[in-house]
Amino acid sequence: METKYCVCSHTNYCACARVYEDFDPYCKWHKGEERDTLEVSLQDFNKDQLKAQINNHGVLKIFGERPLKENRWSRFNKEIKVDKKCKTCAIQAKFGNGVLCVIMPKTGLKPTENAIILDGICCNEIVIERSILKLNLGMAVKVLAVAVVVAFGAYATYKCNQPCLVEN
Repeated sequence: METKYCVCSHTNYCACARVYEDFDPYCKWHKGEERDTLEVSLQDFNKDQLKAQINNHGVLKIFGERPLKENRWSRFNKEIKVDKKCKTCAIQAKFGNGVLCVIMPKTGLKPTENAIILDGICCNEIVIERSILKLNLGMAVKVLAVAVVVAFGAYATYKCNQPCLVEN
């Protein structure tokens, strides 16, 4: 058990800080040809108390914390090396009935529609965002072209409507 102190408003340390109870959750692997699935038993946790991230080195980090009583909290931190055959940008996580299922498709498979994408990032979403950006950039160029034509037309109209001064 670890005690973490916080700074109070008077810059004194207070004993009312959170006390963490660290635990190592039970994990079960299901290996397959198309995907590997990791089941992490997290009874009494809610979806919003959990986080999952994958780094550039292929390490999946799953962590979370939840309140117990008063200032006591339960927390865990699990790091798993992802198989090199797995498509890291397609890793998905589903949480239900106290079990977090992390689905790791192997190369060439696409994520399913109803899954929660880890950390809000997936290859397909990045492609969609880029194409929306290209669409917005194209629209901006068209709007700019129309604005230039309108400005030129207004200037030409202004110049043509000025009275000509002829000296005798």
